[in-house]
Amino acid sequence: MQCVNSFLGICFVPVTSTASIFGFKDFIAALALLIIIYTISDVRYRFRIAVSPTPLYKISYWLISLIGFGTLLTDIWIGEKWLVPDNLITATIWQGILAALFLGLVITWMHYAFIKPTTFGRNNYKQYAQELYRIVLKGSETELPIIAHELAYSAESLIIFAAGLNKIKTEAKGELKPCAEGYANDMLLLIANRKLCRHIVASSPITAIRFLDAVAESKTYHVPIGLFAKNISTEAIQNRDSNLYHEDEGYNSGLLGYTRPLSQALYGNYALVEALQNNSPLDIHYKSVWAWDTDQFETYCRAVQMTLKSYLDGGHWGQHSYVLTRALSDIQETTCRAIWDIKKSDDDYLGDAWHRLNAGVDFIKDSINAIGELEPQPEARTLRIHHRERNRLRNEDFYDRLAEAMFEIIHSAAYIDGPPDKAWSIHHNSVWGDFFGLSSEGRAWKIVQFKLRRLLYDEIRGLKSLPDYKKARLLGICLNVMGLKLGKRSGYGRDYAALKAAMLAWTQRNYLHLRQVNAEIADACLIGSITFDAEQSRLVKTYAKGLRPEPDREYLLLQQQAD
Repeated sequence: MQCVNSFLGICFVPVTSTASIFGFKDFIAALALLIIIYTISDVRYRFRIAVSPTPLYKISYWLISLIGFGTLLTDIWIGEKWLVPDNLITATIWQGILAALFLGLVITWMHYAFIKPTTFGRNNYKQYAQELYRIVLKGSETELPIIAHELAYSAESLIIFAAGLNKIKTEAKGELKPCAEGYANDMLLLIANRKLCRHIVASSPITAIRFLDAVAESKTYHVPIGLFAKNISTEAIQNRDSNLYHEDEGYNSGLLGYTRPLSQALYGNYALVEALQNNSPLDIHYKSVWAWDTDQFETYCRAVQMTLKSYLDGGHWGQHSYVLTRALSDIQETTCRAIWDIKKSDDDYLGDAWHRLNAGVDFIKDSINAIGELEPQPEARTLRIHHRERNRLRNEDFYDRLAEAMFEIIHSAAYIDGPPDKAWSIHHNSVWGDFFGLSSEGRAWKIVQFKLRRLLYDEIRGLKSLPDYKKARLLGICLNVMGLKLGKRSGYGRDYAALKAAMLAWTQRNYLHLRQVNAEIADACLIGSITFDAEQSRLVKTYAKGLRPEPDREYLLLQQQAD
């Protein structure tokens, strides 16, 4: 083409290209489509773009501006046939460059949004923290379930970075500067938000599993994951459609009932649960515990059983477990409250309170059976519980904890004093018969029953020196369930035969004296079908009449103490 103008030896010619690879109209159409796609796209992909290690929003703004003005100016240049340097680049190549820039921008967005989701790292910790904080603070019911699942990708990196914070603090000579480790530590506290935890349980339990598994595998128990585990556990128990309720057993639940992924992650690692201390997944807030129904209480009992099994299988018997002790205390108190609910209401045998009582008693039985399955059988540290010792926890073990829980449940059951059939169903059928029944075989049962008998007898024996209603009611329930007549020491009742003999002998010698000292406390000993015959100085136990003309009775002659 003939040179129209020359400058510095460069020949300029008019633009002659009529082909348009990527013009301004094409740019506007592609940009509009890109904006529509971004607008209607899921929050998941907007989150991934926002937390990418490269400032995509800023780069996109300037690059789109460059491409837009470039295509507009190119179309005008071609339309007006302005001069361009000859043999440098053609209009087609120039439009190709602008198109390549726009295509590269779209591919970059797709890479971070779909191909390789961005995780928390040293190059994007600020963006990640700010965006996650914004979404959690917003608390959208539609966004939180999606972000709950998205967090699973960053679980391992968050744990690893948070674990390195202590080293950073140790090496820091002055004030700690913002770093990925510090932000990761804060993010673990942020994801403990109760609302977010509720959505994790409902829609993305895999997130909780990955966080807890990451801590367990790296054994970085010092990271602040405890509150997250506690709130996940609370929400999982409250939500009756959570995976905890579908992991009860394999016969009804299929594969998840055998593998129990969420249950194992939360409760199956005793070392992790104990290391989390007061924020363990077993330390549920008392207000939530008090609101539980039978299904929720049974689920909690099953969770504690998993931790106890890990405690036993891991050879931790010689180690005092504060978490299991608190969990057993919560189960004991919930069981005792169920007894009080039965007392205050006319609840039938199918009511919720009765089922909660049975669940608590079954937990204790299952715990003793689990100990009994150990090989070799763990020995008791001591055969007595020393309540007055300053460091008694060092001298006691889980045998003692179970015996104390059984003692408190029996004491609560003693407050059911009528009518006789209701008292008998609680005293014997729901409590005593399970603690001293024919199914209680094995060395573990023998140890716990021995400790329980000592607790009962030592408490009742105190009626002579320091009478009170607790001791009186314990004596009353023992007399009601064991009867007033000594029987054989074999067969049913052999497990408490020694206690029965000692209790009857003590009552014969001291009951009349107790009536003289405090008649009201002596009357508190008469519960169920036990009555006092003042004329003949004897206690009378009257059994159900049934079809007989007269009910069967047992008598215990009382002795007047010599002055």
